[in-house]
Amino acid sequence: MKSRVLGMLVLLPCLFLQGCAMLMPSYNKPDVRLANVEMLKSNLWEQSFRLQLRVDNPNSKPLPIRGMQYQVYLNDTRLATGVSNNRFDVPAYGSETFELEVRSNLWRHLADLVKLVEKQQAVDYRIEGHISTGLFLAPNIHLKEKGTLDPSQLSF
Repeated sequence: MKSRVLGMLVLLPCLFLQGCAMLMPSYNKPDVRLANVEMLKSNLWEQSFRLQLRVDNPNSKPLPIRGMQYQVYLNDTRLATGVSNNRFDVPAYGSETFELEVRSNLWRHLADLVKLVEKQQAVDYRIEGHISTGLFLAPNIHLKEKGTLDPSQLSF
């Protein structure tokens, strides 16, 4: 009798953990790319940019996006850090774009970035942060993406 009770006490937590794993949706990490950077306005103390990001969902089910925390770097210069409460769903095996309006104080670096674009030199970027799916028991999706922007596609 004691051994059965002891066996049940060991077995119940294992079954509970298995059940939780089945409830917790697993997602492959989405691919997040910076599609465009557009300068909205600029003065000596602050610049406003519109960043267009593209999210590609490699999963067989829709990926809900309920918010994100991010840092965006252009040529290793931090362009923006912030949070967004944009809410949207990326379809299964699909893509969705969204825009972030960010403010920065890059006035000492801005001339260098504009020169790179004018000379048609590539601009490297890096996005770091995490995406919240808002799903019950689902962990945040960690972001660490980098790439290169074609200067002919940038709007300054």
